[in-house]
Amino acid sequence: RETRLAIENARKSVAKILNAHPAEIFFTSGGTESSNTAIFSAVRDLGCKHIITSSIEHHATLHTVEYLAHAGEAKLSYVKLLSNGHIDQEDLERLLAESKEKCLVTLMHANNEIGNILDIHAVGELCKKYNAIFHSDTVQTMGHYPMDLKDIKVHFITCAAHKFHGPKGVGILYVNENVKIKPYQPLLL
Repeated sequence: RETRLAIENARKSVAKILNAHPAEIFFTSGGTESSNTAIFSAVRDLGCKHIITSSIEHHATLHTVEYLAHAGEAKLSYVKLLSNGHIDQEDLERLLAESKEKCLVTLMHANNEIGNILDIHAVGELCKKYNAIFHSDTVQTMGHYPMDLKDIKVHFITCAAHKFHGPKGVGILYVNENVKIKPYQPLLL
């Protein structure tokens, strides 16, 4: 009971930081598992057959989207980058507008090597406009950058607790309450 209470209190604390509902917060074994869950769920549960990402994403994202593309589960496109390392918003809109399939856009909020910060609001609005699913890896910014998930048009965000003074080996996955995904392990009766 004490452990369950501690987990529920942690869930409420994270939800408060994000301005989310505690039922939208899931704990995993790390940021990689959180990103994998979001990406696989978008393709397999939400019907995304076209993934749009950038070439400078973390390997947790790149390896997963490359696997899905190689397995024939989704088409993969890379949004162009500007000379300063930011994504080309016009190219992202072009990719979304030209896509014949439902899209997953997966872009990190802050790049861990060059420090660029994604305009998460603008990308969220583009995804909403084109009915795309939006996932953002916020491992580098969670707990350090103000984030109001009632205001950002995002379906999934992922983070790692150790990046903001939480325990190592704990990932966080936010799943918007309007998104319905299936568990990896079905309940066995």
